[in-house]
Amino acid sequence: MVMKNIKEFEKWFRHAEADLKTARNSLKSKDYYASIFWCQQSVEKGLKALMISRGKGLIRVHDLVKLGKEVDLPERFFDISARLSVMYSDVRYPIFRDFERKEVDSFIKFAEEVLEWIKERI
Repeated sequence: MVMKNIKEFEKWFRHAEADLKTARNSLKSKDYYASIFWCQQSVEKGLKALMISRGKGLIRVHDLVKLGKEVDLPERFFDISARLSVMYSDVRYPIFRDFERKEVDSFIKFAEEVLEWIKERI
């Protein structure tokens, strides 16, 4: 059973890393809304990977704060987790909002930091 969890964790974490790469590519092409979407997906999948590695069941939620609490994500990450969770909902629909590169850069940096934090706990 532990081997199954390791394989499952690895699949989720590989997807988290691939989503971060897609977020970076979207940033390069100035598709900022898409970059935000993929940052959220990267963090969500990374947090779920950590849950799996710890033997916890998955919860079907996209809220990064709720997921972060499940894995004891450091408090310093909660403000941006909340912002990214809201943005994730916004970018899924045509809301006609312009996003700034600086804002997207902060989400990519956040996703990188969270994935690094997760790697240190495996």
